Amino acid sequence: MLSEKDRRTLQIFHRAAVPLDRAVQAADRASGCSGAQLQALSAIVFFGATTLSALAAHERIAAPTASRIVESLVQAGLVDRTPAPGDRRASQLVATPRGRAALTTACDARVDMLEGVLEDFTREEWAALAVTARALNRVFGLDGGGRYIPRAELLAETETV
Repeated sequence: MLSEKDRRTLQIFHRAAVPLDRAVQAADRASGCSGAQLQALSAIVFFGATTLSALAAHERIAAPTASRIVESLVQAGLVDRTPAPGDRRASQLVATPRGRAALTTACDARVDMLEGVLEDFTREEWAALAVTARALNRVFGLDGGGRYIPRAELLAETETV
């Protein structure tokens, strides 16, 4: 059972999460992709969700929902769907150079937005945020499950765009 002080901390955290989420959504809209499309692209690029079933499982969404999102990504030229080796019924999902560029643009927009919002943080607040960010990544299973791709490498793969 949480202490009253810890419950208050959670209330303060939740209060801050709502406008932060709205700001992230605004940054996403500026990229030309929906949040769902960016999540799917991220799962494909960083987490290796290269099949529809893997994407649905990773994102914890129904297969028909994943299928609709992937179809929108294919139509936009952000993802290629090719037959999976050894299984004619399955498709393999690969982000196109344009998809990688869109993901890079969206990530940059999110970081720029966060930088603007947090520009007055002290060094101590940055240190606390670093600890909190690592803890949240651990809680949500994002610590080590994803493949970190340096920005330069991600951009190098988009040069044909």
